[in-house]
Amino acid sequence: MDTMINVWTMVEHVRVSSGAAELAIFTAILYWFFTSSRVADMLEVVGERVGGWCSGGGRDTSSSLRQAVRARRRHNDVYTKLDADAAARTASLYRVKEGPVVPAPQPVSRPPAGLACARCAPISRDSWQDPKSTDTGSVINILNIGKQTFANGGVVSRYLCDLAQCCHLTSYDYKDFVPEVLKDKHFQQAVEDRTQEEIRKLNENNHVGGGEGDSASKYQVVKRRIEAKALKIVNDISSAMSNGVLKLVAWVCHKAIRRVARGGCGTRAACVERLRRANAAGLPLVFVPLHRSHFDYILVTFTLYLTGLRPPLVAAGNNMRIPFFGWFLRGCGAFFIRRNTEGSDGHSDSIYKSALRSYILNSLAANNNMEFFIEGGRTRTGKPQPPKAGILSVIMDAYLDGTIDDALLVPVTLNYDKLVDGNFVREQLGMPKQMETFWSALRGIWRTLNTNHGSIRVDFNQPISLKELVTSFQKYNYLKSPIERPLTPPNNNLSVNLDRQILYNHSHSSLYGADVSTDHKMMVEAIGRHLVYDAAQATALMCTNVVSYVLLTEQRHGCTLQQLHASVARRASRLRTAGRDLGYTADGAAATRHALEMLGRGLVRREGSAGSGSARPQPSVAASLELAYYANAVVAHYAPSAIIATALESILRQPNADQEVVYHTELIQSALQLCEVLSQEFILCPPCHRIEEKMLDAIDALVSDEVLLTIESNEGLEEQKWSRRFAKRLEEEDEDGERPDPTRHIKYRISQSADALAERRRLLLTIRPLVEAYSASCHCVIARVTEAGGFDGPMNELVQTTLQNLTDSFADNKMKYGEAVSTDAIRNCLRLLRQWGVLEMYSEGRQRKLRLCSPFADRQALDKVCSTIYRYNVDTPLLAD
Repeated sequence: MDTMINVWTMVEHVRVSSGAAELAIFTAILYWFFTSSRVADMLEVVGERVGGWCSGGGRDTSSSLRQAVRARRRHNDVYTKLDADAAARTASLYRVKEGPVVPAPQPVSRPPAGLACARCAPISRDSWQDPKSTDTGSVINILNIGKQTFANGGVVSRYLCDLAQCCHLTSYDYKDFVPEVLKDKHFQQAVEDRTQEEIRKLNENNHVGGGEGDSASKYQVVKRRIEAKALKIVNDISSAMSNGVLKLVAWVCHKAIRRVARGGCGTRAACVERLRRANAAGLPLVFVPLHRSHFDYILVTFTLYLTGLRPPLVAAGNNMRIPFFGWFLRGCGAFFIRRNTEGSDGHSDSIYKSALRSYILNSLAANNNMEFFIEGGRTRTGKPQPPKAGILSVIMDAYLDGTIDDALLVPVTLNYDKLVDGNFVREQLGMPKQMETFWSALRGIWRTLNTNHGSIRVDFNQPISLKELVTSFQKYNYLKSPIERPLTPPNNNLSVNLDRQILYNHSHSSLYGADVSTDHKMMVEAIGRHLVYDAAQATALMCTNVVSYVLLTEQRHGCTLQQLHASVARRASRLRTAGRDLGYTADGAAATRHALEMLGRGLVRREGSAGSGSARPQPSVAASLELAYYANAVVAHYAPSAIIATALESILRQPNADQEVVYHTELIQSALQLCEVLSQEFILCPPCHRIEEKMLDAIDALVSDEVLLTIESNEGLEEQKWSRRFAKRLEEEDEDGERPDPTRHIKYRISQSADALAERRRLLLTIRPLVEAYSASCHCVIARVTEAGGFDGPMNELVQTTLQNLTDSFADNKMKYGEAVSTDAIRNCLRLLRQWGVLEMYSEGRQRKLRLCSPFADRQALDKVCSTIYRYNVDTPLLAD
């Protein structure tokens, strides 16, 4: 019985507990039912329908309990929101009135770069701009185009975006031009001329004339042999552009560049838009890149192809025609040209020249885009090189003879945080260039893929009309009447002759015809130099360029990392103010750290911790040469100001010179003479500007920096000064009625402030290694003449001797600049002496030799010319340790 009672009691407890649980659950469901917005909307609809049925279409929602609750909640929410908005407005107004004004974040902007010259191409400058948008200088990473295009695609497209993009790239039709080249009348005439020449040589060797039948058969045999050689030449030149190879290489490049350039591969968005607008004009685009690396061949094509533009046919050196890799380059549009167009016997190979000319003209006539490296080979110094105008002359001929109506020339610039090909130290030290082979290419690719080279920039300038350039250059009279004889320094009237003298000295190319006038050569040379100058000015300066320049000039003797950060930030700010594009956006400290990582400890010695350490260039010739390669991109920018500073120092170091005041005329004449000395090293201004104008601008820059101070005279009233000037002008006019130089009495006071002295020192160090190399070359020539009573020997022997002398001077601490031990600088000095008529070059077999010209057999005459170079290599307290 007790058991039954206990069981019943337990059941009652469970029933009571379950009832309480049921009540709780029912209450929760009821609460959710009346507070849920979805259920409320349902009740509202049902209430409206029921009310409509009960009242015959009328509606009364006030009787609904749920509607009353909902209206109350809405009322409270509205007022709560209004109170919150009022509080936010009050707080914002207080911050505006009482707190500092914080501007909205702005996107990174860069100065417009790559614009066409306003003086000689004003129409091109305005033609390809989009009037509805402004150029903010925004840079796009071409490796991310596929990700952005297929971001909203399917799963496969999103994860294989590179492959999807390459598969969707536009396919273009590329014609085989070999049949057209073989039918070209100039090519056929060259084959006929070579055939007749071979028959004439056979007859001279045999000394016997055959019969008519023998002559005909001999002609046929020789003609077939020459035609077979000519066909091989054409096939060796021709490209084999393939859309399949292009897409495959584009996909491989995506993977390779992501691994090699972990900072990305950027190009200006405005550049791409300009090219698209120019491409719509229907004229062939001729891309003219500056050449830094073998990687350039692929990068330009890769960038154009990914941005939706037709890939160009690329003129590549025949040294790149190596197994397997040469086939890929040919499939990407490369047509191979010889580095030397002379025949094996030293005579001009007319068949090859006519074949190359015909191939280029047929390609342009078919509206193909084209690309060629106007410097010829890769720069070994990091500075822009004088143009090799051979292919440009062919394009000019195509325009002048009506083959094409016009062509749009597009200067292209490429720059790398760290050079992909490695350094050129071996070649700068006089070692022979290593030819490209299959195994060397494999080793180079493997080494490159396992190295981080930072960021890459590929930028395109505005397309410039060739027709407009030709028309403009025909108007510049100071480029006409070329100098027909070399001018030695004492006889030069540089303010009149310098511009056209430089053009005349450089306007020689192996692709010019024998009947081409000197004026035509100089015009082609002028256009080529303009393209190189435009490309150099638009080159994006990477952080390694700026840091290397600072280490070799401002902080050459070492500094703390904080000082280096501040110097780099200051130099970057000055470059940006001058309108140069910087290829990085980081601040001074971050940019310096990245640059030091890219350069490595082999080039920059670092000691201590990252916060309180120090840095200085490694004291070796190899390290100095490689640092100079990166710094020379900035050196080319500061060359005009550096020339003025060096000319000023040469005046101040003369005996009994005034150390406080310098006359304008003396300064400008000395600077122009130094411009001629360094004409092989720098293109200081485009040919549509006078070099003297550039020097005047450089003087103005030094005045604005307060390195030079203008001296103003306060004598008398303005009327009195005017009358004195007028009377003095009448008195100083000579018998021929020539007006005196109005600048002869302008003078500048030389500032002695610490900042002015530091600026002069930086500018002196900018070009001092070049002046050291030129002086050593002249000393070596004079030593040879003194020892042997004359000079006649191989050029390479003279170069090696000068290199050894410079190396010994650096090792003995007599010469401080390891970057002066440079083959390029020595060869450029010897080229300058040849232009001055001091040396003469001739060939003996395959060897190039130099000999002293007769007017300079006298030691005094030779010393007088070389002293023009020595005067700029003076000892100065500014460069003392």
